[in-house]
Amino acid sequence: MALSDLTASAVLKAIEEFDRLGRDAFLKKYGFGKARDFVLQRSGHSYDSKAIAGAAHGYLPGRTALTWRQFSGGEATVEKRLEALGFTIVSNNREPPPFPGAVLTNEEIGRRFAVGNMGGMRRSKKRNLLVIISDPFKGLYQDRWENDVLHYTGMGPSGDQSLGYAQNRTLAESPKTGIPVHLLEALDPQKYTYAGEVNLAAAPYQEDQLDENDRMRKVWMFPVRLKSDGIIPALTDQQARVIEENQARIARRLSIEQLAARAKRAQKQPSQRAAKTSVYVRDAAVAEYAKRLANGICDLCEQPAPFQNKANGAYLECHHIIWLAQGGEDTIANTVALCPNCHRKMHVLNRNTDKRKLAKRAVDRADIASGPYLQIE
Repeated sequence: MALSDLTASAVLKAIEEFDRLGRDAFLKKYGFGKARDFVLQRSGHSYDSKAIAGAAHGYLPGRTALTWRQFSGGEATVEKRLEALGFTIVSNNREPPPFPGAVLTNEEIGRRFAVGNMGGMRRSKKRNLLVIISDPFKGLYQDRWENDVLHYTGMGPSGDQSLGYAQNRTLAESPKTGIPVHLLEALDPQKYTYAGEVNLAAAPYQEDQLDENDRMRKVWMFPVRLKSDGIIPALTDQQARVIEENQARIARRLSIEQLAARAKRAQKQPSQRAAKTSVYVRDAAVAEYAKRLANGICDLCEQPAPFQNKANGAYLECHHIIWLAQGGEDTIANTVALCPNCHRKMHVLNRNTDKRKLAKRAVDRADIASGPYLQIE
């Protein structure tokens, strides 16, 4: 006499009897009151979960139905067993899931999804779901949007990541297990925009990233795409600049060796995503590396930076020789450091003679052995 003996077939027979008799007659027959909290939902109908479980026990071979006194309801017993059999259980007292576009605090994420308040990948065994959070304000941001696909960095702060580790495995196996995966993204510090449920868009793959000790290692990347009712959170230009500046502050703390390792492995195309204006979120390590290599001297006019920034460093601006909007890459070979005057000159005149000079300087200075100069007409 145990709920663990229940089968999906027995539960379905109890549901059929419920539909045949009607709710009041079914509850009276088995001696149950109306559910105060948890109900089973199927085909648009709701069923008193504890009464269904008790009646289903009577459909097992050689067993009799259970009375309400013989077992307890709730999350730890009836809900857990019925969900394990593939049925959907909802709570009358549980907050509904958020709508795509809703902005939540960390506390609200925990309450809405029954997950902990730490980490970027959070599993709820109580509700059998996974929450993944893309937060550019935590560490050197490496998640990136490519059109409608988010390439999400896996779990494990140091050393090579394992695909079989904790929630990496949960996400990797989600196409087979069917576990719902919910995506949230931080567009502002400690504010998380709910995007919706996601599916894996392609197989996980590995790439090189820095770990929490600033050592290069292998991480697992998960390409995920929102389901049809999801919404990619739209960045404002101001939010994009705040994210970029936050990443720049992190990059400034890295050594020149760490910057070189990161910048040489940067993705050629910057993260591009839906926005209220067209927005590129550039790799902060590439920009900072170009400024470090310039050593306070403008790459075009070859004069010292005109003033110092608030951190008492030479003020130079990162410039892409072939503009990102024209298909240029966010790489060392396409990135230089300019004084404000020369930066404006390049965006107004953009002369090929200047572009050729900058392209040669970028490649020579960075000692790029993997490719030729940029081809400037």
